[in-house]
Formats: sequence, C-alpha cells, structure tokens
Amino acid sequence: MTIVYIYSVEFKSKVVYSLQALKAAGDIWLLSNFDSQEDIAYPNDPRVVIKVDDDLKQLFRGIELPRDMLDIEKDLQKNGMKPATNTAKRRAMAQVHGIPPKPKGKKKKHEISKRTKLTNSHLPELFENLNVPGS
Repeated sequence: MTIVYIYSVEFKSKVVYSLQALKAAGDIWLLSNFDSQEDIAYPNDPRVVIKVDDDLKQLFRGIELPRDMLDIEKDLQKNGMKPATNTAKRRAMAQVHGIPPKPKGKKKKHEISKRTKLTNSHLPELFENLNVPGS
C-alpha cells in the first residue's frame, strides 16, 4: 500500500482532479473516511470477481431502517456513532428561513384557450358546448 502526502496546494488540486477522473471512469473506488476527512483509493480490477455469500446478502437485505432520518441519527448516537448529517438542524434552518417542505406539484387543468388550434373546424357542432375563455 502506498501512502501519498501532498505538500503543494496546486499539486493537491491536480491529484484530486485525477482521482475524480479515475473514479468517473470506473478505474478506482474512492471511499471517504468520516473520522479523518481523507479519501482512500482502491483499484477496481474487472478481472477480480467478488463472490458474496447468500447468507450475508440475506442478512443485509433483512435490515430494516427507519423511514425518518431523525430516527436513524438517534440510533447512531445511541450506539456511540456520530451521524454525518444533522437533520434536525437542517429542518429548523429551513423553517427559520421560510423554506417550506417540498410541495407536491399540482396538475395543470388543460383548457382550450384562444391560442389552441382547433383541428376539426369543419365540424363546428362539436365545439358549441366548450368554454373557451375570452370568446
């Protein structure tokens, strides 16, 4: 394993850019470490086939997580871990700044306007009962 220490800011930005390019190309796995704020690069060799045991897959898929991030953060803190996010603070800041929660979109009511082109103009009796605004 090679450890690289970066002393120059310019050199560091080039290394970070190169690592991101390698990650985007799928040549490396770039994993973050929450404790030290460092990224660790692992080679992604397509020749290596990783076999995961079916029991481990079942165990992983059987874990149920709470739907609300607040509950997840409380569970992490209860188990002695520090959450990477602070949902309560983020929600409080959103309320202070007047940012409402994401509203559900309203569907537009499609009506015939003056700009609508009526294609069956040779059959006027079809359009006698329509409400056309401004006409």
